[in-house]
Amino acid sequence: MQDTLRRRWRNSLIFALLQLPLVWLIALRYVPYLAIPDDAMGVAYLILTWIGHFGMLVLIAWLPLGLLSLVLKARWLWLPAALLGALGLCALLLDTVVYAQYRFHVNYFMISLFLNDKNGEIFSFTTSTWLVVTGCVLVALALEGWLAQRVISGGRGRRLPVGAACGVVLLTLVGSHALHIVADARYMRSVTQQVGVYPLLFPTTAKDFMADHGWLDPRAARAAKANIEAQQAQNLDWPKNPLSCQPDDAANVMVVLIDSWRADEYGPQNTPNLYAALNENGRRYLNHYSGGNATRNGAMSLFYGLTGNYYAYLDDTQTPPLLITQLQEQDYSLGIFSSASLSSVGFDRTIFSSVESLRMDTQGDSPATRDRQMTEDWIHWLDRQERQDATPWFGMLFYDAPHGYDVPADADQPFQPSVQDMDYLELGPDTDPVPYFNRHRNAVHYDDELLGRVIDDLKAKGEWDETLLVVTSDHGQSFNDFDKNYWGHNGHFASPQTRVPMLVNGPGVASGEVPGMTSHLDVAPMLMRHALGCSNPLSDYAMGKDLLKPGIDHPWVQSSSYIDYGIIEPNRITVVDGTGQWEIVDRQLDPIEDAEFSPAVFDAMQWFRKFYR
Repeated sequence: MQDTLRRRWRNSLIFALLQLPLVWLIALRYVPYLAIPDDAMGVAYLILTWIGHFGMLVLIAWLPLGLLSLVLKARWLWLPAALLGALGLCALLLDTVVYAQYRFHVNYFMISLFLNDKNGEIFSFTTSTWLVVTGCVLVALALEGWLAQRVISGGRGRRLPVGAACGVVLLTLVGSHALHIVADARYMRSVTQQVGVYPLLFPTTAKDFMADHGWLDPRAARAAKANIEAQQAQNLDWPKNPLSCQPDDAANVMVVLIDSWRADEYGPQNTPNLYAALNENGRRYLNHYSGGNATRNGAMSLFYGLTGNYYAYLDDTQTPPLLITQLQEQDYSLGIFSSASLSSVGFDRTIFSSVESLRMDTQGDSPATRDRQMTEDWIHWLDRQERQDATPWFGMLFYDAPHGYDVPADADQPFQPSVQDMDYLELGPDTDPVPYFNRHRNAVHYDDELLGRVIDDLKAKGEWDETLLVVTSDHGQSFNDFDKNYWGHNGHFASPQTRVPMLVNGPGVASGEVPGMTSHLDVAPMLMRHALGCSNPLSDYAMGKDLLKPGIDHPWVQSSSYIDYGIIEPNRITVVDGTGQWEIVDRQLDPIEDAEFSPAVFDAMQWFRKFYR
């Protein structure tokens, strides 16, 4: 038999495709964590993804063999093929073990933890476990060596329809992504909740594209799926016990978020209305951190009381926070107002997924205009509540002007010099940050004026003293603070992007300043305990503490971005990116040479899996 390049490519591809049954067999270990669908769309997606996605992974793994075929004859090619095959199967098997424990897939950080886990705090294996692992590796090497010699060197299986098999894999892969596009746009939980289980799966979405072309009415699709009685996500043990909530005297609850508001932008000059109303009589937290450096993660941590590693799963399963469902169960009227579109940040699928008649956006052609209109709409909504005597109520106001650096021309702009137009292309390492920082502070000042109207209205209606009020931000904002060319947010986990104001006022709230380290994770348990009368231990439903607990002071806090996360300690930050690469930096983002993982890192890894089954 002539040893040609075409034959080597074909035989090595046959060898790769013969891995699929072994891959599917190992992948069955993901099934206990997969919510088996009970409708046609969900079943179809399961079948298409099982064939297409794992088939795609096998074909990608074949590419190195394809390149080696250019330089190695068949009598030698079987050896790297066997090694690659065994390595791939063992990596997949290892991933199933890691996923079972932590609900995320193997990455470089997990390997580093393993190598640095000298005391067995995270990974503790018995001698029998090591023997089983060694045995599995040897069996995989023997099996792959036997198969590679027969197929690549011996030419067995040459009549198999390789082209047809690859075609089926590609068709099912395309079908899987196409089906997900439709299911995601229609809020079909039976499909979306499967996504996080599969390794290296990045599903396609096109909800905005479909809506722009008139193929989808997102409001109608969402309303049809919103359901307070929706079952909690199958793989979450959350809450660990049924909630027992009986408020003595139901207070109104109000959450005000100012997008990208930094901790150093609160005070008598920057926010005079908030300062006048809350600084003396409210409770101010001096060292408070958002659970995220971006909107989705920051707001998620506040409403759920869960860390960012749960976000993707909550989004895929469209699981609402216990805080919101408990408000609904206690018949709170919900006044949810946001300047920016709630769907643009995914709140329609997560935080407010159980709210049927959800106001998705506010009219206006700029963030500042929408902020003003939202304030007017809120006051009118509260007027109706007063006329109907509809209490208690929950209100959320989410302001957006600082995020867009938007200040109306006729607004007071006390901070100068200030740029009048934002050009992000001009920002660089040598850019003077002061005019841009001042523009942002002027936008915060503008929103403070609007909040002055909200506060005055609450007082005029006699609601001020009856409302448990939280005023904070979703995240901070950078202005090249450490001369490392960081601007905006979602870039790092140091104080400019994660440390935010936190002000609490209302019945039962003692005034004063709290110096200890606190977190957005502490907000939901505070509201559920003090406003909704939930008597469960906080460990039943939250990863934070009660924000009103005397002497509260975390030794470390956690914050997430869309794909990265940071463990923030008083003197350093451990940063882990989406690929598992990690580094340890000081609070000014300078790398700490030869730093080892602190006990906080090992504590966090145990903490992250608290509510997974």
